[in-house]
Amino acid sequence: MKLSKYDSKEQIHMKIDRQLRHIPHYCFTDNDLEIVLKSESADSRYSKLKRLIAKGDLLHLRRGLYCVGDKLGHPIKAHPFELAQYIYGPSYISLESALSFHKLIPEAVYTVTSACSKRTKEFDTPLGRFSYLHLPVENLYVEVELIKEGGYSFFMAKPWKAICDFVYCYKKNWSDLKPLSESMRINVEDLPVLKDNEVEKLEEYYHHSRISRFLKGIRP
Repeated sequence: MKLSKYDSKEQIHMKIDRQLRHIPHYCFTDNDLEIVLKSESADSRYSKLKRLIAKGDLLHLRRGLYCVGDKLGHPIKAHPFELAQYIYGPSYISLESALSFHKLIPEAVYTVTSACSKRTKEFDTPLGRFSYLHLPVENLYVEVELIKEGGYSFFMAKPWKAICDFVYCYKKNWSDLKPLSESMRINVEDLPVLKDNEVEKLEEYYHHSRISRFLKGIRP
């Protein structure tokens, strides 16, 4: 896209808007914008970026990361679970958000909760709050699956991994299933059978007495 110095401000905005509608993804970085506005100087790009954000055409998620706003009419809409992994990673959906996804807890979850290999962090964005809790780095994706639905893809903790993440991150000293039903209102009959090989993988991953105590207490 070539912008002429003779174009009016409105013509320039229209050209940029058309270009942004055709980028391949709704979420992109400063480097992606530099490609879209490659004929512009850094100062000019920054000025246009501020105007696009002020208009609501772009949403600022965190430093250097943006999302196309609904006003721009991009054909792909943001999915909170997929978006979470762009905002901060490596990470995967876990804890309350994963348990809600698996239909194990009745409450609506308004914060997207993830586990990550980096330090614990939280982001308040125009598209909601995203919370990330630190877990051991090695083999982070143990008992995590790649979900693909509606054209979106994201990593999701399996039910028992989400529960173990909950125990580990929130430092719960649980030794049986009772807290799952009493504190989290999980119907334990809805939980999948916990297989021996899954227990072994989880114990090896966390390598923590709190998780070992919980897993030992819930096994028949």
